[in-house]
Amino acid sequence: MIHKKLLNQVLRFEKTQPVFSIVRDLNEMIVKYQEDNSCYFFSAKRGQKASIEDLELFFEFVSSELLNGKKVRCFDDVKKIVRADTREDNIKYSGDSKTNYVRVFDNVVVLKKAGEVAQLLQNKDLQNFKDVEGLVAVENGESFLNIETIASQFKYDSFIYLGGYSNSLTIEFLKDKKVEFFLDFDIEGMNIFESFKCKEKSFFIPKNIEELFEKYQNTNLYKKQIKNLKPSYDVRVKVILGIIKKYNTVVEQEVCR
Repeated sequence: MIHKKLLNQVLRFEKTQPVFSIVRDLNEMIVKYQEDNSCYFFSAKRGQKASIEDLELFFEFVSSELLNGKKVRCFDDVKKIVRADTREDNIKYSGDSKTNYVRVFDNVVVLKKAGEVAQLLQNKDLQNFKDVEGLVAVENGESFLNIETIASQFKYDSFIYLGGYSNSLTIEFLKDKKVEFFLDFDIEGMNIFESFKCKEKSFFIPKNIEELFEKYQNTNLYKKQIKNLKPSYDVRVKVILGIIKKYNTVVEQEVCR
């Protein structure tokens, strides 16, 4: 669940230096984070104004601890998430779908063809897509909305939005489909893959996967997820598992271009 209270405290720093009492909860979390990660980017004392000493490290903290790895680089990024009140905005800005900042309504499937606008479909509408044999299941909202940039890399030209482990209607719809899963290259991505039953399924792995792991490492997210690593995995995700263990890190799907 999104830490909306703490994110609102983060936004207090956009135009001013709030006093300690206003950001007390945020400060407590930052103090522990700085100790655990041997870093310093935030100063706050009782009765005084709090200040950010290093913005880059501050937003790394926000991404890792308040958004479970979803990257933000400025206050505008944070505002987009906090203010994402409509369903469309939530899909757009809730890139880390595993923590379900937004849950797709349980009676709706979000589906699109390459080059076309996404459709929100109820159960009765899915009859129009019963002849679609194969789809690409996309985990994160940002990647789903920008899928045209890499659409040629996939087996199929129809795309369905997952939102992590997805809702019951989407799960049911995919049972008799051939599905190529485009997920984060991380432990939860592998767990999501194994949770789906499909007519046929595969895990999309880009040709430059090693380069992505060298360039876009998210070690903090890896540390958060390591407790969810299972003793064994489907042979179809063994390549990803091997790379994760090789680099001791994970990579989010948004880096694919």
